[in-house]
Amino acid sequence: MTFPEDRLRTGLPVIEAKAFAKDTVRNPAWVDELIRFASDPEGGTVPRKASWVLRHAALDDPAVVKDKAVDILDAVDESQDPSVHRELLKALLEADPAELAKLGEDLYDLGLGLCADETMPVAMVHVGVLLLHASQKPLGQEVAEVWATRGAHADTAPLARFLGKQLAALKQQGRG
Repeated sequence: MTFPEDRLRTGLPVIEAKAFAKDTVRNPAWVDELIRFASDPEGGTVPRKASWVLRHAALDDPAVVKDKAVDILDAVDESQDPSVHRELLKALLEADPAELAKLGEDLYDLGLGLCADETMPVAMVHVGVLLLHASQKPLGQEVAEVWATRGAHADTAPLARFLGKQLAALKQQGRG
């Protein structure tokens, strides 16, 4: 049975998307289809909804993204849609830490880039911080400088506060 792509549409109710996520847990072959749909560089409704369903499936059962971290990261690279990036990266973060460690350099670079890019919204900076931690790479002076600079130029008080807390924790650990 293949994933019902035609059901990924504008106005997809949350309850239906979450039902698709539960069905995806029961039909693991759908994971590859959702990743393929989400990776469409043309963007649009189907990739957005596919990435949303995939994230909810990963939240329901992280095992659905087992051995899929590389595929998900490749889909992020192929997509041009920031909302797809966010959902795919959140799904990726549900993967087993050992699997994520194998992508350490890629996750570190991506996370640092998301934190440094002043055009990124707060949600993507948060994902960037999570990617940095998931990389299992040492977070040191480079990360501290990015967080301090971005926090100093934050568009919102919550972002400045969040990065300030991250920076304080890093310094408390003697790494910043």
